[in-house]
Amino acid sequence: MPINDLLSELGILPLRAIAVQSMLLMVAIVLEAMVLRQQLRLGYRTSMQYAATLNLLATSLGWIAFLALEAVLPLALRSQVISYVLFNRFYTNSWHDALPVVVVVVAIAAFFVTYWIKLQGLLWLLQLLGQKPAENTPEAIEGDRRQRYERARRAQIEGRQGGTSPRALAMLQANAASFTAILVLLLLINQSGVLGW
Repeated sequence: MPINDLLSELGILPLRAIAVQSMLLMVAIVLEAMVLRQQLRLGYRTSMQYAATLNLLATSLGWIAFLALEAVLPLALRSQVISYVLFNRFYTNSWHDALPVVVVVVAIAAFFVTYWIKLQGLLWLLQLLGQKPAENTPEAIEGDRRQRYERARRAQIEGRQGGTSPRALAMLQANAASFTAILVLLLLINQSGVLGW
């Protein structure tokens, strides 16, 4: 492929959006790793690996959902969404007055959906990494029953006390910290005009 064709192909890539997404992703990974390390008593490396895995999972699913939903939106709203995601600005059209409400509702929904995805991802990741081969000896079955009984009893006590599991609480705190930091960074970028926006 000639170099001119390659450069013209690269010209249509949303490089600024990719750079901002990468920066926000790194900030979220670092903040969430700090919270997970402190709340779940994980090591530095393990907490970074968990936070990176969960954030990459949530980001990938988010982009897939965005691309699927964007295709079915009305044309006026679709142009607003694409303009905001790629160029950080809205056009003046019939949706312009309703956009602040739409953005707030979508942000709140994104927070809770992301939290649920990360919590499920954390549970699957822990289950996957802690998976042990099943033993069929009578001692192993009896030990497994005792562990299940202890876990059920602990869950009942936590339920009576109105508590939540430490993992769910840690993930909620981590998600809140990363969303807050991302919101502050986006406001700073918009106010200061960084990146020419």
